[in-house]
Amino acid sequence: MCKYPGEQVIDPTTETLDELTRNGMKIIQARQGYRFSMDAVLLAHFAEAREKDQVLDLGCGSGIISILVASREPSAHITGLEIQPDLADRAQRSVQMNGLLSRVEILHGDLRRVEEILGLKRFNLVVANPPFWRQGEGKPNSNQEKLVARHEIYATLADYVEAASRCLNKNGRLAMVQRAARATEMSVLLQEHGFGVTRMRFIHAHINKSANLFLVEATKGSKSEVNILPPFIVYGSDGKYSEEINRIYFED
Repeated sequence: MCKYPGEQVIDPTTETLDELTRNGMKIIQARQGYRFSMDAVLLAHFAEAREKDQVLDLGCGSGIISILVASREPSAHITGLEIQPDLADRAQRSVQMNGLLSRVEILHGDLRRVEEILGLKRFNLVVANPPFWRQGEGKPNSNQEKLVARHEIYATLADYVEAASRCLNKNGRLAMVQRAARATEMSVLLQEHGFGVTRMRFIHAHINKSANLFLVEATKGSKSEVNILPPFIVYGSDGKYSEEINRIYFED
């Protein structure tokens, strides 16, 4: 495990500096490697960090969720854990560039060793955007960084849920995004690890299309009934982003 010092340096031949639509925040991304997509933005919005929450971002990638959560809740403290060293380095530089070093810490390490890395530290909220595809599923990417981000090369969905269960306080919350086709698998894993699902929201590209993704919040030890939220529609009938998408990106 290595904590990156971070430097405000961007290699324009291999990296881009992209503006986010929250408080002037920016993020460093690879030109050819992993780049964040809408699912990360929607998860950061859905997670609802509370005042002074200690938040763990498992598999934090470029740091997009950590940065957005920090922007949405200024009193939260976020720890991001990422196994790919180049991504962890970019995340740390993005954190520094946005002036968030006092509240966001990026660690390089394997979430399957989360207790060894974090020791006795516990969290109120864990957020995770795990790979959508099991090994052998989907179309493998020739780019290693994208392959690891999208397929379960290092950690499975079960590994993410187990890591979260080990790091959360009593009544701590876990927020995740995953393919809708894996909703049953997710529900079973959460139950096996002592979670009760408290909120779910399915994401549809269009109102007349089946859901392709879903967001889920589960609370450790909860016996509450699940709140199925209204569907999230990405595009309106005109083919443009829906009002809610525009609100999340440009107003919230």
